[in-house]
Amino acid sequence: MKYIWTEDAGAGLHYWQLVNHYLLGDEYIVESKQSNQGLLDAVRALDKEVNNNYYIAFDVIYDNMDIMNKYIDLQVIAGASNGKIKLIDITCFEYIILAFRDLIEWTGTKRKDKIEIRKAVLSAMKGHQIDFDQIYDERTMNYLKGFKRFSTERVMKSLVYELTDQRKWGIKGMYMGECWYKDCCIIQSEQQNCVMESMSGTEKIERLLHDTETLRLIRVFCKNDEG
Repeated sequence: MKYIWTEDAGAGLHYWQLVNHYLLGDEYIVESKQSNQGLLDAVRALDKEVNNNYYIAFDVIYDNMDIMNKYIDLQVIAGASNGKIKLIDITCFEYIILAFRDLIEWTGTKRKDKIEIRKAVLSAMKGHQIDFDQIYDERTMNYLKGFKRFSTERVMKSLVYELTDQRKWGIKGMYMGECWYKDCCIIQSEQQNCVMESMSGTEKIERLLHDTETLRLIRVFCKNDEG
């Protein structure tokens, strides 16, 4: 059996289910362990003689030491598993959506300040964290300083939630908003926004899943197939 385990529930879990369906031929069992601690505990509980293959989507945030300590534990366990446990090199689900090249066009968001901050933050990403040395405008710096408990993940969540604040594009619920994978129009200021009416739901989710970040993440599955 082959499993994808994620710490995400809700829309983040739904994303991995869509990856499994559209990119991996439904070959994997996708399960949520509800939190990073729950995911670590589940991996620790596996028998030493691991017979199944496990792909672990554990958020890697360099500026969160609690997360990194857990991730180091996962690396040790995976390293001793004879290749049965593989770690997916993910920052977080929200980063995947934030970095999607068509995000602003598709959602039709008018939040010009957050659109510019998004550009600056994405340009400043280094590895799995925001590099403050690469932030050059005062507005973005002030935005980042406004987080009482700063972490790259908190910034990603805050930005992407504001840029996908329409219900049908939202990613905060149990599922990704239906406009990501269904035909849809959005009512904005009493007017219909059918910016994506030329693409079917299937075409849209295929576009998202073939974007740079998702394709980078699924390389671990391709490497296993080659092996």
